[in-house]
Amino acid sequence: MELSRKLGLKEATALGIGAMVGAGIFVLSGVAAGKAGPAVMVAFVLAAVLEILLGLCYAELASRYPRAGGSYEYVRETMGPLVGTLIGWSYWGAWLAASSFVSQGFGNYLHALTGAPPLISAVALLIILGFLNILGVKFSGVVQVGIVIVEIILLLCFFSFGVKHVDISLYTPFAPNGIEGILAAALVGFLSMVGWDGIVAAGEEIKNPSRTIPKAIFSSIFVVLILYLGLLYVATGVVSWQELGASAVPVSLASEKFLGAFGPLLVNIVIVIALPATANAFIMSISRTAFAMGRNGLLSVRFSYIHPRFQTPVWAIILGVFIQISFTVFSSVNIAVSATGFLYLLTFIFTMIAFFISRRKVSAEQRKTQFQVPFYPITPILALLICIGLLIPIGSTGVLTGIVWLLMGLGLYLLRHQMVKRADDKRSEHKRKMTIPVVK
Repeated sequence: MELSRKLGLKEATALGIGAMVGAGIFVLSGVAAGKAGPAVMVAFVLAAVLEILLGLCYAELASRYPRAGGSYEYVRETMGPLVGTLIGWSYWGAWLAASSFVSQGFGNYLHALTGAPPLISAVALLIILGFLNILGVKFSGVVQVGIVIVEIILLLCFFSFGVKHVDISLYTPFAPNGIEGILAAALVGFLSMVGWDGIVAAGEEIKNPSRTIPKAIFSSIFVVLILYLGLLYVATGVVSWQELGASAVPVSLASEKFLGAFGPLLVNIVIVIALPATANAFIMSISRTAFAMGRNGLLSVRFSYIHPRFQTPVWAIILGVFIQISFTVFSSVNIAVSATGFLYLLTFIFTMIAFFISRRKVSAEQRKTQFQVPFYPITPILALLICIGLLIPIGSTGVLTGIVWLLMGLGLYLLRHQMVKRADDKRSEHKRKMTIPVVK
């Protein structure tokens, strides 16, 4: 039950960029601008700093445990199956909740572009991407690289056209809602830029993981930060932050100011190209986490099955796509964003705790062959404290939704534990009967 390593640096970096660019830059950028005003750019820099701090710690863990599952695998290795299960379930839930507003966004933008039914388009996208993932990770990786290159080119065009029309007066006041607004926007920025962890979730399929994973994480975060800052600089310079915050399609609104009627058309085309890359990265991460859970007994062992020809976890992909479709059909964007924030931060907090435990378990000689976090222990402590601080802006809806999801995971763990215990008891009883001598 092992996956084959077919993804190089190019494919791994594209996986991270595709996961980060699609959802945040088009769906959540207006929400962040409405909270911080033009200071949204500062908020995104703060979010990027946190992403880099976390990325450094994840890179070390990934070089130490280069297997599928990401946070689930790290916490399970260091804190045991129960805590590992709950954090794996939290991580899984965060990706599932995020995937719902990505696929919904794709359906809405495709509807604006072609008139196609939004919900049917969203579901069709997930089914097609699920099929591509079943065909092979290398094939879906090539598709991912192609999509990411196209969207980067188009976003650079957006910046080059829009920067000439920026009105500096719109940057005053720069931080209308003060430090509270910046921190609230930083949380949105953090959620917008999350996605690089999909690289470590697919760690079992990446070549030379101890070198490739750190490079892919940092490359993807750096590229996405530049793209985000360019877009936010133009958007807040051509449209007031109040209008951006109130708009459901903020990037289209901004483009209309300097490209006229062609602007929204261009943006819609970019988004329809970009969001499938995000959804594809989500399917990769969700299915690999389900694969790891199946291999370790949390889910049925069926989900750890690997197709002999395609070398992909077929049933884990089918399960992930099915639940993604359910989330897309029945959840709202606001609830999904809140739940994603709580579950993601909880996952990161426990992963950082697992990082410290892992450091104590590994000898200095072993660490020499692995990637090591610079400025230890300052770097992981800062990452942990910032994650805890970002819990403050999360509302009660996100916390309650996240707690309900965790309770479901706890119930599943207890049920699976009981089933395994009964199976073991039956096997023990069978062995005992087989060893009893027959008296004639």
